[in-house]
Amino acid sequence: MSAHYLAGKPVLVTGGAGFIGSQLVSDLLAIGAEVVVIDNESRGSKSNLEDVNFGIRDNKNYFKVDLRDPDAQRYFKDIHTVYHLAADVGGIAYALSQGIQIWKNNTLIDANVFEAVLKHQVPNLVYASSSCVYPLNLSSPDRALQESHAWQGEMHTLYGGEKLLGEKAIRMHLQGSHPTNTAVVRFHNVYGPRSIMKGRNAQVIQALISRALNHPSKNLEVWGSGQQGRDFIHVSDITHWLVNLWLPTTNSLPQDPIQRGSGINTQIREIAQHIINILELNIEIDFLPVPDEGERGRKSDNSKFDALYPHLPQPLPIQEGIRRYIDWVLEHETFWKEKISEASNRAAFPCLTR
Repeated sequence: MSAHYLAGKPVLVTGGAGFIGSQLVSDLLAIGAEVVVIDNESRGSKSNLEDVNFGIRDNKNYFKVDLRDPDAQRYFKDIHTVYHLAADVGGIAYALSQGIQIWKNNTLIDANVFEAVLKHQVPNLVYASSSCVYPLNLSSPDRALQESHAWQGEMHTLYGGEKLLGEKAIRMHLQGSHPTNTAVVRFHNVYGPRSIMKGRNAQVIQALISRALNHPSKNLEVWGSGQQGRDFIHVSDITHWLVNLWLPTTNSLPQDPIQRGSGINTQIREIAQHIINILELNIEIDFLPVPDEGERGRKSDNSKFDALYPHLPQPLPIQEGIRRYIDWVLEHETFWKEKISEASNRAAFPCLTR
């Protein structure tokens, strides 16, 4: 078997101590890449990298750096491939309440990363965008969003707006006029091990699992009607794709933005019920009214992905993905535990004793 394209190459992962970043680091190590991580630890943690057996050497292969600072550009020297995952991001409540700050932070982060790639002539840049770039008026449980739907209306959040401008900056200033190969990858709602489960930055699956585990005798609270839906995809499906992003027939990166999702709109009420069933809880779901519960529904059209990557496996079904995530969570209680004794934990969750 021939060596992977990135084997032995210095690969920089920005935001590499986050939950997607740390899984990507693990997958890159598995194919023999020489991984370097930059993270400001606002959302990420060194413990995430320890969990994937990344041998942290401070100021050698791990740098605690604020990418809003132009001085951070020096860490891109002699790098072969940059996976740019670093961003200020959170759940819908955070995105709507902190829009200006998110926009400011991510604009500074992206500008410095792009400038560093140009200055140091980095051969490859992979930019993590988002399904939030799609217009609010096109969001629907029934419409599968295509990559071309971006720019066809107003986004729901400034986070999505900034990501779309990041894509535009790459197309205008890095593609064609510079030797850097670039790829824009749009993720739908990613969940899985080492993601934040508590506080304002927790996204919906993570927050619901945390509530269920911490309060197993209380009804599970869902914000909004529960009828709103998203396209959820397990983190392992995303990172396996990122490591194998180079097209096998040409060994090149896709030139146009490409998205990765399950292709299925799953309602939040379904997510909550899956969690209750997997944990074998005898509780109901309480739906709490909120001023803005976000888009009614969203799902990806995977036609482009399927045409380019027919050799990659199909994504995990949502129920299996949540089950695997919960299996991991039950072994990593520091991510979700508030103050529940080990004894009451075992009593509350029969599946823990199997």
